[in-house]
Amino acid sequence: MSNTFSTLKGALRTNLRQGGLAIALVVIVLFFAIVTNGQILSSQNVSNIIVQNAYVLVLAIGMLFAILMADIDLSVGSVVALTGAVAGVVSVNHGMPWWVGVIAALITGLLVGMWQGFWIAFVGIPAFIVTLAGMLIFRGLTMIVLHNLSISPFPGGFREISSGYLNGLLGGYGYDVFTLLLVAVALAAYVFSEVRNRRRSIANEVPVSAAGTWIARVVLVCLIGMAFAGRSPPTRAPLTC
Repeated sequence: MSNTFSTLKGALRTNLRQGGLAIALVVIVLFFAIVTNGQILSSQNVSNIIVQNAYVLVLAIGMLFAILMADIDLSVGSVVALTGAVAGVVSVNHGMPWWVGVIAALITGLLVGMWQGFWIAFVGIPAFIVTLAGMLIFRGLTMIVLHNLSISPFPGGFREISSGYLNGLLGGYGYDVFTLLLVAVALAAYVFSEVRNRRRSIANEVPVSAAGTWIARVVLVCLIGMAFAGRSPPTRAPLTC
């Protein structure tokens, strides 16, 4: 009996340590759901949160790779400002189609990455120093590109990248089929990745969580994902280019 209790205690402690942030997030969401009478979990609010923080998610994905390599990029904000300035000048000042501005921004970001990567990978300067200098250089270049002036209005297609919606493409009554399909594909990829990683860990004799705990976690993630997808209202106009 004592051995079983010790095993359960150890498993609980391990899962709490690994999923502490996720548990804290759930507690915070539940607290505000109670305080706001469920408004925080409404489809409109969830959509607004995702749209307003989409650029942060994109930057976080790029920063993740830098952190995984034990480095850091201090120039992220300045690079975003520079690429946005280039897109604005091309699309607004020069009257080019919005997609040309997007391509110009991507090329600018690629060139910036190659420039900083050269100094880090070939010259051997620490990433902290290179990106610190880049933070100042690219912020200055942003001012030069914009001539210290704001640019507006952006083309409708450009604005719809961040504020348009793709739902309603496949219809749906009380739910959006396109959203459900998109989330289902993403969750299928998630399940496939989890199964592959678990098999790889077992093959390499790496300790893994209990099968029941692992299955419960995967099922819970899938249920939450599909629940949010099912709450997406199919009433917004689809994205047009």
